[in-house]
Amino acid sequence: MCGLTNINSCSCGGGQQRNQNENSKTLNDITSRTDTSHIYIGQGLYKNKTVGLKFEVNSNIPAGITSNGEINSKSGFVRNAVKFISIGQESDSLLSALSQLYNEPSKNVFTKKILTPTLFSLNQQDVDLDKTSYYKFKLFFNDDSEDEDSYAEIFFNINTGEKIIELHEKDKDYRKPLLKTFTDE
Repeated sequence: MCGLTNINSCSCGGGQQRNQNENSKTLNDITSRTDTSHIYIGQGLYKNKTVGLKFEVNSNIPAGITSNGEINSKSGFVRNAVKFISIGQESDSLLSALSQLYNEPSKNVFTKKILTPTLFSLNQQDVDLDKTSYYKFKLFFNDDSEDEDSYAEIFFNINTGEKIIELHEKDKDYRKPLLKTFTDE
């Protein structure tokens, strides 16, 4: 999908990872926090246009994988641990970029609703966003909906050292439901 960062360009491209410095754009450091969460504005470039989203992520998230490699089903799945929030035109541009990349036409704008997918931590250690590390997650959108056609999954990674947020496609079958989730359709 996209690698969004607050210092370099987005790695959106025809399925290939592009050099982060190619078409780079210097952006302001816009990370903040609350008592319980970190707030990131992820921005990047797609076809020389700034795209972006706001993410609010719980500062501390339990490990989802045990030390022996098994799924920690008791505390690995967390509701409301991450929020996707529109930042206006840049989020609309992100939606347009994804629509082009997925070859799923859409003329809609990014939803004004705050999206709160269920998070599963793919980490063997507890997540502490105050520490320099690379954390991996799987996100489940509309997992509590009775409409099976709205269910979608993506991978969501945070590299606190390099200040990079990555969104990666889980499966092409989730493209249409994800775009629908990101709009008010």
